[in-house]
Amino acid sequence: MKLSQTEPKKGTNKMGNPAENEKEIAVKTGALYAYIWDQFNRIQWTQFSDDHFMKWSPLPDSNIFKEKIVLDAGCGSGRACRSMLFQGAKKVVGIDMGKGCISNTNERNKDFSGRLEVKLASVLDVPYPDNTFDIVHCDEVLHHTTNPKKGFSELVRVLKPGGKIIIAVYGRGGFMNFAIYSARLFRRLIPLKWTFYLCKLISKNPVVWYSILDCMYVPIRENYYEHEIRRWFEDYNFDNIIRMDSAWGPYAYGRWMKGDGYIKFIADKRSN
Repeated sequence: MKLSQTEPKKGTNKMGNPAENEKEIAVKTGALYAYIWDQFNRIQWTQFSDDHFMKWSPLPDSNIFKEKIVLDAGCGSGRACRSMLFQGAKKVVGIDMGKGCISNTNERNKDFSGRLEVKLASVLDVPYPDNTFDIVHCDEVLHHTTNPKKGFSELVRVLKPGGKIIIAVYGRGGFMNFAIYSARLFRRLIPLKWTFYLCKLISKNPVVWYSILDCMYVPIRENYYEHEIRRWFEDYNFDNIIRMDSAWGPYAYGRWMKGDGYIKFIADKRSN
């Protein structure tokens, strides 16, 4: 059984914004994150990357990346690429729709250029043949696309049988999501640069800037319950479907606050 690829409708989100075509939204999303990552200097970026993948939302045991060919779908600033390369990946391929993100990923990982390939491309149309990658990683990307289920099917397509997939999306429910979507009602009235200026007055921590700008200004921001994402894997007959631990999980501050929290899964693509 394969997932329906008809939801959500192209170019729409839960806030009911006017439809835009798939590429326009992807380019706007990529441009936003490129702008955000440009605010991080090298030291801040390195610290954020290390904290994310070692403390807040740890990647699996580093042995799974050793000598593997890995896809990082929606590579952003290249923070996950960096961690995988450090952990011995044979090759890491990063794709993103933000031209600035491509530049960021290449520049900040230039010491690994021989094992890194970065392309301007969408997770909804991955430019690689079936069964190319040993591991596919997609962290906080699918929920910003016009068709997350189509994106998931593309990730499954390019993953080798027996390979591992790691995806993370935003969970539904909780007061925090209510607050975020309430704030998003005003994003068309308050220019991003004004909000960024206020962020810098509030805090010198770029992680705070990232969190606020991400929540407020990304064009599409979908949320899911854990059982919905688990069903994606079940529909494609994945084995060993495991929800990974995270500092942002549903119990970090109580379900009343975070709802289903930050939903991160790892699973194995069935060999037959």
